Amino acid sequence: MGLFSNLFGEKGKEADSVLDKMKQLADDLDGVKYADEDEKRIMNGGSAPASADSGSFSATFTEDAVCGDSWGPVMPSEPNQFNSGLKPRDYFLKIFNEDFSTYQLEEIKSGWSDVAFNFVQNGQKKLVVELMSDGTQRYKLRNECRAQGIPYLRFYYDHDGWWNTRSYVTRRVANALTA
Repeated sequence: MGLFSNLFGEKGKEADSVLDKMKQLADDLDGVKYADEDEKRIMNGGSAPASADSGSFSATFTEDAVCGDSWGPVMPSEPNQFNSGLKPRDYFLKIFNEDFSTYQLEEIKSGWSDVAFNFVQNGQKKLVVELMSDGTQRYKLRNECRAQGIPYLRFYYDHDGWWNTRSYVTRRVANALTA
């Protein structure tokens, strides 16, 4: 029970619901605030990086749209999670093992069907990468990483128009590991 329902019973439930929705919106905006530069550019319609006060996805895709290296209406020819023939988890794991072989990977379950990987080197956790569904609105792992000062990345494996090309995945992981 929330604060208002504790104070006002049944009549306070609606206020608690509104507060819960406001908290979720704040978490969503916080996620936008900490998105990498590619995501900011895309959220701003594919132009310059988004300003701090923008937080909505405004790009609209048409057949003539110019695509980034890992997003757009047309699948790029570069290897990506949809033309790899692998399940999303296996696709990312293959890239992690091949391109970041100096790190030990620890797989952890992060939800019902989502997974995360700890990149460990010399016994220290250097990065956490979470693979999740576009419909998932969960911030626990990201917030834990932020509190511990551990870099965190998130990849959505079913977001429309996002291809997760190999170069995109590799670039984001490499940038996070060197940050």
